[in-house]
Amino acid sequence: MSLEDLFVVPLERSFNAVYGHEYVDATHARVPVAPHLLGAHGAVHSGVYAAIAETIASTGTAVEMLSQGFIVSGLSNATYVLAQVAEGVLEAAATCRARGEGEWLWDVEIRAGETLAAQATVVIAVRPAGRPARS
Repeated sequence: MSLEDLFVVPLERSFNAVYGHEYVDATHARVPVAPHLLGAHGAVHSGVYAAIAETIASTGTAVEMLSQGFIVSGLSNATYVLAQVAEGVLEAAATCRARGEGEWLWDVEIRAGETLAAQATVVIAVRPAGRPARS
C-alpha cells in the first residue's frame, strides 16, 4: 500500500498542499519556505512547524495501524520554535519514542540546513475503528 492510498483527501487538495508539505516518506518531510508561510515578524509562522510535526507523527502512526483496524488522531502537540527561519527548506524527521496501547509518543525535529528550527513532542491517539462514541 502506498502512502497516498492512506489519504482520505488527495494530497493536492489537502491543508498540507497549502503550505507546501512534501513527503520524503511517512515520517520525513520537507517544506520549501515561501512568503505565505511567514508571520508578521518575517519568519516562518509557528503554526507551520506544528502542522508539519502533527502530519508526520500522524502519518507514521497511520501507516502501521490503519491496516490493523485502528484509527489515529492527534491528541497533543507541543511545538517549540528555536530559530527564526525566513528562507530555504525545512526538513522534518519524526521518531517514535513510545507505543502505548492507546497512544504513541513522537519526537519531531525540524531543521533549516544545520539549524534546529523547531522541536515538537506529539502524542497520537490510537483507537479501534468503529467504536461507538460515548454519550
